[in-house]
Amino acid sequence: MSKFDIKTLAQQCGALSVACIDLNDAEFQKALKKHGEEQAQWLAQGYGADMDYLERMLADKIDLQNTFPGANSAIIITFTNKWGMEEAEHPFPEVDPNALVGYISGYAKEQDYHRTGHEILTSIHESLQEQVGEFEAYPAVDTKPVFERFLAAYAGLGIIGPNDLLRTPERDVRVFIGTLFCTEKIAELKLKPEFAFPCHFCRACEKRGCPTGAIKEGQEFDSRLCISYLTIEKKGLLNSSERNLMEDWLFGCDWCSVVCPPKEKEDQRIPVDLEWLMKSSAGEIRRLIKGSAVEYAGVQKLRRNAIAILRKSQDPRAEELLTWCAKNMQSEMLLKQITCD
Repeated sequence: MSKFDIKTLAQQCGALSVACIDLNDAEFQKALKKHGEEQAQWLAQGYGADMDYLERMLADKIDLQNTFPGANSAIIITFTNKWGMEEAEHPFPEVDPNALVGYISGYAKEQDYHRTGHEILTSIHESLQEQVGEFEAYPAVDTKPVFERFLAAYAGLGIIGPNDLLRTPERDVRVFIGTLFCTEKIAELKLKPEFAFPCHFCRACEKRGCPTGAIKEGQEFDSRLCISYLTIEKKGLLNSSERNLMEDWLFGCDWCSVVCPPKEKEDQRIPVDLEWLMKSSAGEIRRLIKGSAVEYAGVQKLRRNAIAILRKSQDPRAEELLTWCAKNMQSEMLLKQITCD
């Protein structure tokens, strides 16, 4: 294998697809700057909600050589974590058919995708070093200042669909993105993704995939209306309008991804018994979600979201559970969530 056969190497390490960008290329720098300006406008219009870190990270996302010192090349990969696959597993207890239930997005099954992506990128780095010698590399999977979807689309791994997700030829939108910033100069590899049909022939995510209006044809994506934002990123209490938007989601939302062809044949959401969630010890739940994507939200936010679901329920058991929570919970924030407007 050639030392620059990055495609074979990356796939052997677990990547689904791979591309490589020359970070010093003038056209890339121009495109990156333009994308940064567009993001600044999007944030200025308030679409970023209270995710202040998006604005704080903006300059670092544009000046990648400063963010990742000495980096000359960026290897971008897509990978899967059995997202949307029937065999994907999760750690939550089995739910009784009659239980009060909230749902967790299907992408949160299996090991946390951040960890999976880092393992693949680390393996790619080590494999490359065996062929070209030692060099510095910085892995990034959704936690560092990187325009991941922009990089992946620029490199030809896919296109950014109306739902603001990367759509790929291999697994539509059910992929994750990882980037390895290398001080070594790796031969550039840019692809041309081919699809059976373009997004504008479908647009299901705009027409029927988003119940809140966060995704609307001809409009910018609005984080403030996104269920994933409300259940994962939103700080503090959820007001009545936000609770109504959330439906019965505890963590994330699948609606704009499940309608993307080919549609999932079965419901891949993770059902969670709300009584179990509220009455189990916080320590038990933390141990259960450790190493999964749900760990990012934490127990208190899951319970906050559960209270929001219970407050909308017409089932008398929901009121009983809320009464139990009011008597037994110690968290001031959760107690306020039970009664706030």
